[in-house]
Amino acid sequence: MNKKILSLIAAGAITFLAACSSQNQNTTRGAGVGAGVGAVIGGIIGHQSGEAGAGAALGAAAGGLAGGAYGKSKDNQAYNNLPRDTHGYNSDDYYRMLNSDEKKMLEKRAAGRTDMPLTMYLTEVEKENLRRRSTGQNEIGR
Repeated sequence: MNKKILSLIAAGAITFLAACSSQNQNTTRGAGVGAGVGAVIGGIIGHQSGEAGAGAALGAAAGGLAGGAYGKSKDNQAYNNLPRDTHGYNSDDYYRMLNSDEKKMLEKRAAGRTDMPLTMYLTEVEKENLRRRSTGQNEIGR
């Protein structure tokens, strides 16, 4: 197999794995484990035809994609199982609506406690304001 093609495949796999670092935990773990297992299996299969490096690169790319997809499905499932309030929002939804200053404010309220999510320190009025801001309703009655 051409070395240029192998380099492109390897670069694609590395880019994919780097992109997963900003994703949820299961996606990242699945991609990493899949790439590792795929590289080993691909290397073994490739060794049979004298192309162990090519087999390992292809196996890593395929395993990373498959593992990342499986991990993403697990992350989606975990997100969908989070309890929601009467407005249909969960703690992750509220956390994503916060800006960096608001997150710092909640960290101060938490005073170092890590046994519950920061969004547990939001008041009902603050949650209502976040919902309003997320839907673009900055004025009451709009």
